[in-house]
Amino acid sequence: MKKALLLLLLFSSGITFCQSKEYSGIVKAKSDNLPLPGVNVIIKGTKIGTQTDFNGSFKISVPDSLNVLSFSFLGMVPLEYKLKVEKNLEIFLKEDCNIDWFDERHIGFYLNSGLINNPVGGLFHFSFTPNYNWPTIKTGISYQTNLQENKFLNAYLNFHHLFVSCDFNADINSFLRNLEYDNNIELTAYSVETILNFNRFSAIVGLSTIDYNKASENENINSIGPTFGLGTWIGQPFLMSVSAKTTIYKNLSEYHAEIKKQYKGVYGFLKYYKVNDFNELSLGIGIELSY
Repeated sequence: MKKALLLLLLFSSGITFCQSKEYSGIVKAKSDNLPLPGVNVIIKGTKIGTQTDFNGSFKISVPDSLNVLSFSFLGMVPLEYKLKVEKNLEIFLKEDCNIDWFDERHIGFYLNSGLINNPVGGLFHFSFTPNYNWPTIKTGISYQTNLQENKFLNAYLNFHHLFVSCDFNADINSFLRNLEYDNNIELTAYSVETILNFNRFSAIVGLSTIDYNKASENENINSIGPTFGLGTWIGQPFLMSVSAKTTIYKNLSEYHAEIKKQYKGVYGFLKYYKVNDFNELSLGIGIELSY
């Protein structure tokens, strides 16, 4: 009798220990809310698991002593989900992105001709090797002249690929512009801008200061103004970027527009710049080398 009672007690304990609950649900991609078939669903700490079916659905029995499910799928960020009272689950997985920036370690050389006022010029730019997960640092300078009184210089130092995620990154750009035109206009301007990149579209916001002198009208403007702009990237088959921005000062505005294009290792750009009575349309073509 004692042996029978002992066996019954052990059997009852075993039933209690092995009790489990059944969970079901669906796994979807967070980006488009579509079901994901073939997702691995594993009870954490065990090798017990299943996969979602063609409709992204799954069922799994989980022992009472365990309460975490692990979800994994190629191209998605793995997820650990702590089970609660709810038995019917809706799970969302985020896309996992490993972004390669192809503008690192580049040296660029361009011929740069102004089609209106400054026909002779060139552009040089350099991208530094990023270290310790720092952003890519770019610097460069362009110079145009008519070999007489006209001179137009642009220089920049930029920090690219900050706050990177699959759908967003940001750049911080600084610029210097110096212009001498027709012994009449002299200009020096400094700008700091933030470019917010959302997939193929960009928003440009910044602040600029300008010292503008026009001798013929005895005009002097020393002002600070906000910068606003937009940009986009056009993929195959065009492979070009387009951007435009304006800075609004007191009694003065600056306008910039640019188109960049790549074709089989050759790079080209078309830039337009206008401030008051001065405007320039610049055409550039060159190569970029990796180091």
